Amino acid sequence: MRSVLAPSLSLPLAATLLACGLTGCASRDEAAGRPDLTRYYDQEISWEPCSREQDRTVRDETRNAGRTAECARLTVPHSYDDPAKGELRLALMRYRAADRDHRLGSLVVGFGGPGASGLGQLGARGPDGFGKAAGRYDLVAFDPRGAGASSPVRCGTGDGLPDAARARDDDADGAGEPAELADRIDDRAKALHDCAKRTGPVLPYLGTVHAAKDLDVLRAALGEDRLNYLGYAQGTRLGAAYAHRYPHKVGRMVMDSVDDPAPDLRRNALARTAAYQKALRHAVEICTRRGAEDCILGSDTDRAMETVTAAFNRLDEHPLPWVNGTTLDREAAVTQTMGLLRSREGLPETPNLLAAIVHRLRPGEAAHMAREAVARAGGKDAGDRAGAGSVTASVNCADTRSRYTADQVASAYDDFVEASPVFGPALAVGMAACTGWPQVGDDGAHDVAAPRAPKILLHTSEFDPATPVAWLRRMARALGPSAVTMTDTGGGHGIYGSSDADCVNEKVDAFLLDGRLPADRTRCT
Repeated sequence: MRSVLAPSLSLPLAATLLACGLTGCASRDEAAGRPDLTRYYDQEISWEPCSREQDRTVRDETRNAGRTAECARLTVPHSYDDPAKGELRLALMRYRAADRDHRLGSLVVGFGGPGASGLGQLGARGPDGFGKAAGRYDLVAFDPRGAGASSPVRCGTGDGLPDAARARDDDADGAGEPAELADRIDDRAKALHDCAKRTGPVLPYLGTVHAAKDLDVLRAALGEDRLNYLGYAQGTRLGAAYAHRYPHKVGRMVMDSVDDPAPDLRRNALARTAAYQKALRHAVEICTRRGAEDCILGSDTDRAMETVTAAFNRLDEHPLPWVNGTTLDREAAVTQTMGLLRSREGLPETPNLLAAIVHRLRPGEAAHMAREAVARAGGKDAGDRAGAGSVTASVNCADTRSRYTADQVASAYDDFVEASPVFGPALAVGMAACTGWPQVGDDGAHDVAAPRAPKILLHTSEFDPATPVAWLRRMARALGPSAVTMTDTGGGHGIYGSSDADCVNEKVDAFLLDGRLPADRTRCT
């Protein structure tokens, strides 16, 4: 009698199944010639109150988190292609869902920067800073590899880079006259070159591709079949990289303040410079629309912009006495103004700051409010904590091959000034953000096509200065049919969870909680 058997198997498949039977199904990767990652994917996370954490960096990052915050560690390999090259432990933090009976799972938050501590930012914002998501999701943040308490990149002493060589390509780097550019870029290149000998073996394994693979290990360790993810700024690039590599593991994914999927330092620095100028004009126009009686800048937007530009230029030679016995020079004025423009809450304070600069007024309460707003603006993507400049460079430089010399920056200087006479002189140096970085960049992270992923919600404010709205459209095209886009007219950067963004919050909440998407190209007004 003929035996009833399964159809004959090909030799490769039979070998794979035999290996599975002998060593466990997860070792199919080894049978197929891929490294066995079973021990990473089979991890169970052991949470405990952050206040008990022995790591000093974690304690510092979570000092504002309150007693309900929990912390843990997750082990990942330096290289997923060759785990024998070493491993590191990612620092994690979570707030448990308030409504445990109706919990939807975990929502991983990627704050971007890159370089910002996820633990520090989640703790600073607290569970109430994310719309209604905290009611139904465990909010989970992480320090990405190379940042915070996750094998941080080190490039010298102090905060990682000399003040004149910080890696924040979207922050002011001081006055940038062409004659000064070469010295600034040279100082920066020396600081970045120093990263290789101070950081250790993790340095070659930074960047968005490696971080996307970390996200999948985190998803598995959280016990989730699919990754629910909320990304801000560079965190959107991370989410896109994940969707490209693991489309069938994508759950509900939101990208807020969408980054350029294929960064080039010259193009990005110029686009961001123009976006800051656009946001500045928007802030001035909010004031001038009220008329001369209610706006100290007057009622003519064009004339007000000319006056503001002249006032910033005047600060080069004549700084303004400022709060707490300090002076406001051009560098400080640019930095504070940029901070206000990034902050949805701080944006209304921008005309008051500009009026003080224009009329050379002794600052009063408005200046203090401006400083507080700048600090709040750093809560979603700032890299102002220890070592942040270093890791910002490490991720950005890992994700692009673009490298520009001081001569090339000097040649492009007039383009930056034309894009923004206020911010261009400071932001031109961002074009050389990776000059001197000791590793070769990889454009592999630029491919984020995810046609097989479920729908992904993308949002950017039309007046976002740090991630221009044009990048929203670039990312949508790159992702493909999975992208659903939304904009709003309120200004600011990193909007979801802001107290005065009702329309955005409502639509993001509807998607995260109920799976209801807005129509593509929705515009909140």
